[in-house]
Amino acid sequence: MGNGLNGFYEVAVGARAVYVRVHGLASMNNCLCIRDFLHDMVDSGRRFLVLDMIECTGMDSTFMGVIAGVVAREDDHHQVGLAVINAGKALVRLLESVGLAELIFVDPKACPPPDAEFYLLEEQACEEDRLQLIHTAHHHLIDICAANEKIFGDLLDTIEEEMKARGMLP
Repeated sequence: MGNGLNGFYEVAVGARAVYVRVHGLASMNNCLCIRDFLHDMVDSGRRFLVLDMIECTGMDSTFMGVIAGVVAREDDHHQVGLAVINAGKALVRLLESVGLAELIFVDPKACPPPDAEFYLLEEQACEEDRLQLIHTAHHHLIDICAANEKIFGDLLDTIEEEMKARGMLP
């Protein structure tokens, strides 16, 4: 299994919700698999997602951008609901700092895990996939809160330069 630096995710699909346990650091190095999983769940008609952050040691802006992209999707006029449970104050502050707390429900009280079978998601991404993920995730953050452009604009410029150098952008 992963360690606190790498981070990893366990997921379960319940009768009414999709559950994700975040372990360690949720970052650009490990969140392509969770983005793909959550998009697959939404595409299959699942509209309620729960992120359990009790084992999460931190999250970066790419992970938060992935979450923003999932909750901002509207397929067939059905919004995706996302609840964050068991998040410490520092994690809640991070969610608030990029405007995500306005789009999701953050439950301040401790919540027990569901009685469901969880399985581990594997991260398998090439560098080009990761660059595209970082690029898209940060655009999602800017889409949900215009003030994020000031925060992430320089990072996006750097990512776009790298993508151009690799022939990924014109």
